Amino acid sequence: MCVLTRDVARIIEDHTIICILHIKKRAVIKNILLILTLSTSLIAGQAKKFDFNVTTPMEYTAVEEVPLTDEELRNRVLYANLIGAAVVLGWGTINWDYFTSDPVMADEGWFGDDTKYGGADKLGHIYSTYVLSLGFASLYEYWGMKEEESMIYGPLSSWFFQGIMEIGDSFSDTQGFSYEDIIMNTVGAGFYYVREKYPSVKEKLDLRLEYIPELSEEDPFTQYNNMKFLLALKFSGFESMESNFLRYGELHLGYYSRGYHNYYDYEQKERVVYVGVGINVSEVLASMGWIKTSKVFNYYQLPYTYVPFGYDFDSDSYVAPYSRPYRGYRK
Repeated sequence: MCVLTRDVARIIEDHTIICILHIKKRAVIKNILLILTLSTSLIAGQAKKFDFNVTTPMEYTAVEEVPLTDEELRNRVLYANLIGAAVVLGWGTINWDYFTSDPVMADEGWFGDDTKYGGADKLGHIYSTYVLSLGFASLYEYWGMKEEESMIYGPLSSWFFQGIMEIGDSFSDTQGFSYEDIIMNTVGAGFYYVREKYPSVKEKLDLRLEYIPELSEEDPFTQYNNMKFLLALKFSGFESMESNFLRYGELHLGYYSRGYHNYYDYEQKERVVYVGVGINVSEVLASMGWIKTSKVFNYYQLPYTYVPFGYDFDSDSYVAPYSRPYRGYRK
């Protein structure tokens, strides 16, 4: 007998732990891409779970797998969280500088011009916790958890893992515990819950990351100079527009910073808030029958598919659409 689903479950569990191994606080966007890959595969693979009993060559009898009991499910979720937490702390102790000092607080600030990343890292915390929530909730549903429960335990697990890293940072010589990060993690987990709890919100609002990585950079996961974070208001979520061509449109409210990370390579700093009018790529692809692929673009914003109008707080000036270099003014 070839029990495919149990093998698949083990693979997913292993993949989740591998993702967690590569999470690094200083590279907070790293877990975004890793868990986004996991989440997308889970969303795309909402197939029923079967065992296949091989009787004769080329003959298979589908037998539905016995679901986990409530106790087995609780234990699997608990052990996955505890093992993951131990891995994160162990990895941080061996490879980073966890537990090298007494616990300290870090005053990182929010979006000021005296902050390390101009606030982009704070939005990174919101987004990473949000997408981690999706990954955990999808995994728990795959294991047999009810949707109304996964939308609670998914963001709780995400918040827990982010919190574990924050605790490790508090015992670090170079980091420190950041209450700002904890608040942003809470916002990300809360937004996921609200979006899943109320379908009308999910139909209308997306939280997305726009990112064009630069291959010449050593670490592709901390390139805040190449990232933008945004909320998208989708016209397709409104009854008055869902049946006409307006359903392919959307409005954006976004933020990005340039020249803060690796500031010595830039001529000037930028902290830009913008509004935009764009194309709902997910809706376009769904209308073409690419349903699974379209889901990716509820979380990733395809560059140059909208027209932005921004305001730069560093230069106190308005920013016309695409009037500045995408990656900022480099020396």
